[in-house]
Amino acid sequence: MTELTRFKIAIDNDMDLRSQYLKLLDRLMTDGEVTPEMTSVAAKKLGFDISAEEFKREKAESQLSEDELETVGGGLNGRWEYAPDGKMVGCPYNFYFTWTDYWILNENSYCPCGGVHKPDDRDEGRICLKCRLALDERGVINCYDKNGREIK
Repeated sequence: MTELTRFKIAIDNDMDLRSQYLKLLDRLMTDGEVTPEMTSVAAKKLGFDISAEEFKREKAESQLSEDELETVGGGLNGRWEYAPDGKMVGCPYNFYFTWTDYWILNENSYCPCGGVHKPDDRDEGRICLKCRLALDERGVINCYDKNGREIK
């Protein structure tokens, strides 16, 4: 079993480890983007010796072509779902961990309540006035599914 496979299994099965990993990524993240180098650093801090090159290979193998995206149609492909931008949802190491992450981190600032986010800049952390998501971090006030419906 490779170190990357061991890491994936650990992240999938240990919520505390997953939480630690996401917190490390949040601290390393710049401009809402997580790079293979950042994933490597975070994994190493948790005791997994995985190079950035291994994460790059994993990312390249997991990306869909335009033709594959058309056949997926936003549904399930194996155990992963794909966001409208083609990135995986439910993937703690490459793209969006949850649909709420998609709504926070998508490049076009789409809001689950329609249109784009309307940040309230009066607070220390930017909160969308429409959906109440914390836009600067994964720490959220509300959670949403892929259709933009609030999860209670």
